[in-house]
Amino acid sequence: MSFDLHPEARALIESRPPAHLVTTRPNGRPHVALIWLDVTDAGQIQFGTPRWRVKAKNLRHDPRCTLSSQDTVKGENGLIRHLLIEGVATIDDHPEHGDRFMDALYFKYTGTHGFALDEKNPHCLITVDITRVTGHGPWHTGRTTSYGTPI
Repeated sequence: MSFDLHPEARALIESRPPAHLVTTRPNGRPHVALIWLDVTDAGQIQFGTPRWRVKAKNLRHDPRCTLSSQDTVKGENGLIRHLLIEGVATIDDHPEHGDRFMDALYFKYTGTHGFALDEKNPHCLITVDITRVTGHGPWHTGRTTSYGTPI
């Protein structure tokens, strides 16, 4: 599914920030993981992980997730801008897709190839269809407090 992502939100993601991924465990407790991510031309978020990781297991049980990333730019009110993305994940378990994506993502974040891939633990490619974008920055168009922070 395509999402019209605000140009500055896209630029933030393309600047290679780490992001926090929030998923829900089967018992209802939240799980937070630090990830590297990318954005597609269609405005979807992508990341990879070994199939056995908690985040992959959680997304198989409940595909809803939230991603959070912080900018280095301060807003007009002096607060650091941050991006919050809500969405629904789909998992591509084809090992070649996940491993190829992870090598490209490793290059994007480090500038070198050679991500340590393990044939016994192939990666899955996770694509998040965005349902909501908020946070503190030009991408947030909803209600705010008197300080300019989102409600």
